[in-house]
Amino acid sequence: MQLIDSKPLTSMLSTSSFISIALVLGVLTSMTRGVSVGDVFDIKSGTTKGGCDGRNIDGWFADTVTLANSASTGAAATDQDSRKYLKTFFSIGPQDDVTQAGEQKWDDVAFDDVTGLPRVDGKKVQDIFPKDTTGLVPFWSDDLRQYLKADSGDYCSNKQNLAATQDQTAPSTITLCIGNFPSAQGDTLANVPSVTKEKVSVSTLQVHSLTLFHEMFHLVLGTAGTPDHSYNLNSIVRFGTPKAIQNPESYTFYAMAYFLGQNTQFTFANSKSVNKPPPANPKRSTEDHMSILAKFQMYKQDLPQGVWVA
Repeated sequence: MQLIDSKPLTSMLSTSSFISIALVLGVLTSMTRGVSVGDVFDIKSGTTKGGCDGRNIDGWFADTVTLANSASTGAAATDQDSRKYLKTFFSIGPQDDVTQAGEQKWDDVAFDDVTGLPRVDGKKVQDIFPKDTTGLVPFWSDDLRQYLKADSGDYCSNKQNLAATQDQTAPSTITLCIGNFPSAQGDTLANVPSVTKEKVSVSTLQVHSLTLFHEMFHLVLGTAGTPDHSYNLNSIVRFGTPKAIQNPESYTFYAMAYFLGQNTQFTFANSKSVNKPPPANPKRSTEDHMSILAKFQMYKQDLPQGVWVA
């Protein structure tokens, strides 16, 4: 299933790791604020060849907005529990769907980007599209009327692949391998299993919409700047900051953990559920209100006529 980005964004980075995270989440939040999935993507219709009909794209996009807002709130928060999330997931203290794009050989007759048909002048793919020397092969996207390079074969035929984002073409695209989504997982945040005890890992509370959330970071920041260093939570929490802020799954786990921490009785600041500590009692003055008022009266002075007080 293919989503085509209809509103390309400029990637933005910062030398400050904390500012980078806040900026990335801020860009994603601003991109999705007050819009529907149809405002951001041209959604391919149909039920075959990458069509999205009958799929819960609206629900997944709604979860993307919810998670982006939750994570942005967490990144801006200054309380100790919120800081722990950043420490855990970022070590911060105080490819296009080839079932849709047709695989070709470099010496095949190329397709025309206007008609979508084989070129009448007989030019080869390698004549109009730079030949790759690393083993990648050309794919023609009939939807985009453009060529891109990828590994040979059907990407989604590998059951381990859940999604891919490519930015070789304009616009960029996200491909979701829906048939590979784990059947045991819920669809959206509304389907997250209830957490009733401590030591439940955020990695066991995954839903399908998180896949789209993950891919949105590739889309916003570009694939070159967002290598998938790891999808494994145990590895991610051991990353240093430079590696973590590149890794989309770090943001995905962080956003999900913070969302759970704000919507359950547990904190997930260390990646597993822990009962939240009771709120601290605010310190109050031992003086009662009458004694304070009496002190004020002692120093009360009449103001000369004509004096204005704001």
